Amino acid sequence: MAARLAAVTPRRFALAWFAGLAAALLLTWWLRAGNSASVAFVFVCAVDNVPPPEFPDVLFTLALEPLPVYLLLSAAAAYLVLWQHVRAAGRGRLFPAWRLAAFLIGIGLVILTVFGPLAGYDRVFLFVHMIQHFILITIAPPLILLGSPMTLLLVAAGPRRRERWVYPLTHARWFELFTNPVVGLVLFAAVPVLWYITPLFERSFTNDWLHFGGYALFLFAGIHYWWPVIGGNPTRWNLPHPVRIFYLFALVPIHAFLGSLFYEPSRVLYEELAAQPRLWGPDPLLDQQIGGAIMFLAGEAIGLVAVIAAAAAWARADEREARRADARMAREKARASAP
Repeated sequence: MAARLAAVTPRRFALAWFAGLAAALLLTWWLRAGNSASVAFVFVCAVDNVPPPEFPDVLFTLALEPLPVYLLLSAAAAYLVLWQHVRAAGRGRLFPAWRLAAFLIGIGLVILTVFGPLAGYDRVFLFVHMIQHFILITIAPPLILLGSPMTLLLVAAGPRRRERWVYPLTHARWFELFTNPVVGLVLFAAVPVLWYITPLFERSFTNDWLHFGGYALFLFAGIHYWWPVIGGNPTRWNLPHPVRIFYLFALVPIHAFLGSLFYEPSRVLYEELAAQPRLWGPDPLLDQQIGGAIMFLAGEAIGLVAVIAAAAAWARADEREARRADARMAREKARASAP
């Protein structure tokens, strides 16, 4: 298996990718034509008849969208092929197995969140949508970035492709803007606030393009925010450790504000959502308050974990610097005492 992956050339991968893209488009058309009922292992949950989650049936409650699922799976496949190429070239030490695992878990988490069991209920219950939002903007992005996908591409590309294709990308003005921590912080705060206080959120209940576009926007904002602090990917913004901790503290007030938007009001904010039939589960106001509590409490927890991890990384960096300084002083003393 490893040898086969290492033998995959860019041309062969591109041909396979376009063939898969065509198949995903055909499957999308087939499902849209009304044939999804004949797919025994797929159940697309209808908004007007949402059953309560019962194990094990809930595990097969899927919102199948072949095209975005295929794009995510192809990203995972591309990473796996590049990772195996790097290992076959004897540079596997740069990309240990835990980086591969982090990237694949991150992609899998996105697929499971957007198209898995939660997706059958996200247009009926606000708290389900909040769980999805939180995973897409706060948990999946750092896992994906821990895989160092851009650095893997740089290493696997080779000198010629690196000069011709990758360097123009990583040195472009828009890429510099993409990795700017100030822009990332603004997007991380602005995207969810604007999504929920404008009509976009309610319109996404009936517009599939807007619905899935919102998920993509959350994931984009999350990757944008986490890029400067995770490390391991190209960026010109090398934040000092104290600045990273301050940057990560922003998680707390942002999620606290979002949580208060939903928890504090004594009325239902989204009439379209409240009008959906509910055969089970919390009433609309309680649903809204649960969503606000999830956003506040989970944001506080993740913010605390991120700050602790950044502080631990700072301490390790100081220890390494102290060891280097001690070694340097020892060498200088040895030279001074030499005859």
